[in-house]
Amino acid sequence: MNQACELIACDASSRKKNRSQEAVISSSKDPDRGLLYGEACFETMRVIKGEIFVWDAHLARLQQGLTAFGLACPQDLLPRCLEAAEEVAEDALLRLTLSGGVAPRGLMTSSERSPQVHIQAWPYHPATEPLVLRTLHWPLLGMARIAKFTADYAFTIRLLHQARHAGQIGENEQALFTLGDDLLCMETANILLLVNGEWLSPDSDALLPGVVRAALLESGALRACRCPVDWLQVCDAMAICNSGCFIRPVTVVNGRRLDVHAGRFAVLLDALRGRKGVPEDILCA
Repeated sequence: MNQACELIACDASSRKKNRSQEAVISSSKDPDRGLLYGEACFETMRVIKGEIFVWDAHLARLQQGLTAFGLACPQDLLPRCLEAAEEVAEDALLRLTLSGGVAPRGLMTSSERSPQVHIQAWPYHPATEPLVLRTLHWPLLGMARIAKFTADYAFTIRLLHQARHAGQIGENEQALFTLGDDLLCMETANILLLVNGEWLSPDSDALLPGVVRAALLESGALRACRCPVDWLQVCDAMAICNSGCFIRPVTVVNGRRLDVHAGRFAVLLDALRGRKGVPEDILCA
């Protein structure tokens, strides 16, 4: 029996013992390069009553990432996203992924490629539990994050698994990444700190290039600067932002309880309120 057959036979035997650990075995002559090599970029966004907040910013970030792979965005992405969201809910969370598609085997290929479009949509349900953060060192010094590359998140997942296994992050805690003595971001959100009456956000090439953060900076409600880890002990309030929750207060960071009263976040809320694609309940609390 060859190695491939042995693997299949082993899986078939283990299935009888524990169906919760079933492996799905598939065969494809020409699998997608997103699966083979992580050649893919994605965007996550809310679609509310057929509207997406700063769609053009999502599209620009997506194209910047695809350009690094020598790919271009199709022209019909917006109507396809709106249609997918409409099928599931009036307020939907949507993930748009573009991968390298099917191409000849090998890291580099000279053939012309058209990206494969993957669209997933779910009814949006806001988080209800308090947001508790714990700082964790980000080990990739100098890694610029110009887009949301799928492969980057594989490293993040490994890092989080290792941190939980080592007891660095509790079961009810989420990671707040730091680089040296400075704050960075969460794995899927940017962070905002209220210090001496001003809302501030870390400024680094290693940050997630968040579109909500960019909108807040453009409005003047937020200022980007170096944010030392020590500020976690003196900030008056703290929040995270992304295109799913928009603004979500942080309840506890490194064991310190923070003020989550809505009035603390008024400047941020006013900067977004009434804009196309922004939910009525901007503060996810």
